[in-house]
Amino acid sequence: MNIFQKITAIEKQADDFGFMWSNTAQIFEQIQSECVEIKDSLLQSGDRHHLQEEMGDLIHAVFSLCLFMKFDPEETCLKSVEKFERRFAELKRLAHAAGFETLKGQPVEVLMHFWRQAKENVLLNSCSNTV
Repeated sequence: MNIFQKITAIEKQADDFGFMWSNTAQIFEQIQSECVEIKDSLLQSGDRHHLQEEMGDLIHAVFSLCLFMKFDPEETCLKSVEKFERRFAELKRLAHAAGFETLKGQPVEVLMHFWRQAKENVLLNSCSNTV
């Protein structure tokens, strides 16, 4: 059983037992709470085990939202990875066209400039391909 099957099964067990979310607002509140806990853990402790647990809690909460919305978590993650791959390939193309062999050591502003442009280009390409 892979992790996607396992989380789907445990969420179904919880739902069958009556331990379930009523609406997306509740899940989103949980997601925000987990983000705060991760931030606190980063700022306060340095305990990697605790940080990993908090990150896992966030991932689980997002999976819960996927399942609540009737999305397959594995398919959802795959689509996200594929979208990132398209954007990253475009980012690399843009950086190379601008004369960068790599973006290592560049300030975050440069990274985000290329990322925003890549997102825009990929979106424009996907829109023109569907027309």
